[in-house]
Amino acid sequence: MVDFDTIFKEYVPMLIGADNFVHASVVVPIIYIDGICNFIFEVRSSSLKHQPGEVSFPGGKIEFGEKAEDTAIREFCEEIMCSSDKLRIISEIDTYLSPSRALIHCFLAEVDSSINLNIKNCEVESVFCVPLKYFIETEPEKYTNRLAVVPDEEFPYNRMNISESYKWGSPSYPVYFYEYEDKLIWGITANIARNFVKKLDSML
Repeated sequence: MVDFDTIFKEYVPMLIGADNFVHASVVVPIIYIDGICNFIFEVRSSSLKHQPGEVSFPGGKIEFGEKAEDTAIREFCEEIMCSSDKLRIISEIDTYLSPSRALIHCFLAEVDSSINLNIKNCEVESVFCVPLKYFIETEPEKYTNRLAVVPDEEFPYNRMNISESYKWGSPSYPVYFYEYEDKLIWGITANIARNFVKKLDSML
């Protein structure tokens, strides 16, 4: 007889299918400049293979055996070129599940106002700040993307007793755009920022 009570007593639920996802972490960094709370964003280097020139939060892929929070701190320090004492993690906030099969852990952090943001390296073209107030007061543009389900060429329709015209559905997801001065903040980064300010508003 299997002792399910003992086996599952301290079981931590996971996501089925998560092995097929890219696991990453980002810092959602806030900094106070002249008493005003800002988000820090980076413009990714144009020489990068993935998302060159796009605006993002500092972050990257979780390495094997690494905790999500440790990844966020490591990536922030590497990309922003600072030591970890310039960053104070406040809390893990909502995780972003990307339609492109990425699971992104997000960590809200306060950045020391003395940090040098005038940087450029192999990953980061530049860094800029946007007042939190802008996201609170600005409704982003919204577009809808749809995903197409394409079955395997050898999918066993006959064994499933269904036709090849079977309706798999067409999942959709929103894509948000914020335009601040000459910077376009969109996609995953915009979604994370939007979700944060909406949660913040509901909690105040």
